[in-house]
Amino acid sequence: MSSWFETCVHVVRHSLVIIGVLVVGGIVGGLVLMYSGLFDVAASVTDSSVLRWALVTVRESSIKLHARDVVAPLDKMVADTDNGFVLYRQNCAMCHTPIGRTPTFMAAGFNPKAPAFDNPDDVMAPMEWFWVIKQGIRFTGMPAWGPSLTDKEIWDVTAFLPKLSDLKATGYDALDQRFPQTTALP
Repeated sequence: MSSWFETCVHVVRHSLVIIGVLVVGGIVGGLVLMYSGLFDVAASVTDSSVLRWALVTVRESSIKLHARDVVAPLDKMVADTDNGFVLYRQNCAMCHTPIGRTPTFMAAGFNPKAPAFDNPDDVMAPMEWFWVIKQGIRFTGMPAWGPSLTDKEIWDVTAFLPKLSDLKATGYDALDQRFPQTTALP
């Protein structure tokens, strides 16, 4: 029995040494990569499919986790999609190119590209959209609008976003004409 116990201790000890060496090697390798400058941080570089998958997975998982704490507005606080459109046009359309429009110079250079919300893959739950708009997303061009917009205004934009996937360019243009650029809804 003691030989069995000694064998188990030996295997565990060697396993821990191997794990320790791998962890230290990973840390050293990561530090070498960080300080060597080999990782290209240019926004003009196309990410590998593995890196793109990793970044998207981290982003989506983080949004789902943190958005679960968002409390939906009370029934008496009805979202105003017209105000959502005006706020979207003023604050979002410069990066999230509206359907039928040409991307701005700034939006053309984003990596990753800002979603235009005309693709079913860009659809999120309202709580997730609210969280993203309010908190922003690090390492992208998405700012946190929480310091600039009220929760009511963010819910207005959140209510408008699902309509974008149904709008054609003519529908967006009609809203644009209905609410001239000088329009500021209360």
